[in-house]
Formats: sequence, structure tokens, C-alpha cells
Amino acid sequence: MKNQTQKRAFYVLTGCIAALALCIAAALAPLCRTPAAQDVSIPGTRGTIYATVQLPGKLARSGDMPLAVLCHGFTGSRAGDGHFAPLAQELAAQGIATVRLDFPGCGDSTEPFTAYTLSNMADDVESAILYMQSTYGTGPTALVGHSMGGRLASLYPQQKGGIAALVLWSPANGAGLNGLEFLNIDDFSAVEAMAAEAEANGSVTAWGVELSAAYMDEMRTSDPNAALRESALPTLLTYSGSEGILSSTTQAETIAAVQSLPDGQVVLDPFAAGNHNYLSDDPATAAALDKALRQTTVRFLTQYLG
Repeated sequence: MKNQTQKRAFYVLTGCIAALALCIAAALAPLCRTPAAQDVSIPGTRGTIYATVQLPGKLARSGDMPLAVLCHGFTGSRAGDGHFAPLAQELAAQGIATVRLDFPGCGDSTEPFTAYTLSNMADDVESAILYMQSTYGTGPTALVGHSMGGRLASLYPQQKGGIAALVLWSPANGAGLNGLEFLNIDDFSAVEAMAAEAEANGSVTAWGVELSAAYMDEMRTSDPNAALRESALPTLLTYSGSEGILSSTTQAETIAAVQSLPDGQVVLDPFAAGNHNYLSDDPATAAALDKALRQTTVRFLTQYLG
């Protein structure tokens, strides 16, 4: 009889504990849910920066939240060719906040494209980081940059500092004006002629936008792969199989630079079927490319942002 009473008491206690656990889980679930992305206006050095913030759930925010700043490519926007929103959601699930912004003359920016310079973009990234730190209490920060955004990310640690890791998706990292090879990949002399025209006239039209002489000069005098070596940060590099607008020389030089870093990682195989924007005309292939890009990036950032 005594044993039966003890067993009955044990089962009752076990049931109560299980019920309590379910109640606690139900109560905490709203706190863990990832909030919706929020469009924000960030005060910048030249005016308003239009951006989107994605935060993790409250329980992921103990101490300083890690932050990733998502930097789009030339003439792009903070949509990042459709990759940035799902990436931000997956990073939020891992406790990493993100901010993605429209660079000068792009997306919702009200500035002319002539304001699109490497220095202005770096200032905007710095403003976005300071905004996230003061508003949400973010801490260790990584940059994720695609194409020209990847060039910016490569240069930024040397210019501004305060970066813990870099993710470079097909960065336009050719030294000097070679970083503009995409303007005419088949005839580099045409790119040099554009730079000369911009210097003479203050700007030049290419790809349907007006490029300033300041932008051309900053491109001419910058060497992002040298900057990567000097910063020696944990860096993830990807290139697609059908880049099309970046030369094999640029890719090889950038791969060598990242492989020389103590914590450099180069991932190529999952993207063999993609173009420069990690897209494909085949919907299934496009979905697989986006998934691989997210998984590769999230895995790296969770490793180096803690």
C-alpha cells in the first residue's frame, strides 16, 4: 500500500511539473518570437538614411546584441536582390540584429546618384551602426556586402574600425579602376575613358546613372584586397559560377587575399549555378542558391559574432 501511494504521488508530481513546463513555454513563446522588420529613418551626415531593422526575439537579447549591416551592390537597394530579408530573419533567429540601408541615389534615397561615393557610403554605414548601438544596444558588428557593397565592406575596417567580421558576396575588389570593370567587362579601355571624362567634366553617365568624379577618384585610389590583408578580420568570401561582370583575375586575387587571412573562408561550390546576383532563371535553382547563401552566411556569423 505504501509503495502504491508513493508511486501515485510520484506520478502526480511528474504531471504537475509537465503541466507547469507547458505553461512556462506558452508564456515565454511571445517573448521568443522574432519581431517584424521595421522601416526606419536614420539621421546621417548628409540627411536621412532610409533603412530596415530586424531584431531578434527578446530572450535572445542578453547584453549587447550582435549586429550585421547589410550592404547592397551598385544601383541596388536594401532588398539585396531579394536575399536580405530572409537572411535578416534567419540571423534574428540566431540572436543577431540586422540593419539594411539604401545607399545614396539608390532605393528610397532622395539624394542624386552623384552622391554615391565610397566615402559617403562608409559614412552612412557608420551612422547606421551608431543608430543601432544607441537605439537597441547592439554590440559586436559584422558587415555583409554584395558586389560594390563588398568592396565597401573590405575597405571599411581600415577607414572606420569597429568591425568584428566580414562577409563578402562577389565583391568588386579589383585594385583601382579595375573595381569598375563591370561597367564594360569586354573593353577596360572604355572604363578608363569614363574615368577621364568624369575628371574633365565632373561626372559621367554609365549604366543609366551619373557617376561623380569623386567616386571615380576614390575607386582609382582604393585597394580593397590590400585592406583585407591589413585588417586581418575573420572573412567569408563567396563567388558564383557565372559572375559575368567580374573578371577571373579579380576573383583569383580576392580569393588569394581571403585565403591568406588567419580566419578567412572561401565558399564557391554551392553557387556554381548562379549569376553575379546569386539568381537563376530556374525558380528551383534560384531558391537553392538563396538558401545556400543564407546558410553559409548565418553559419559564419554565428561563429564569429558569438
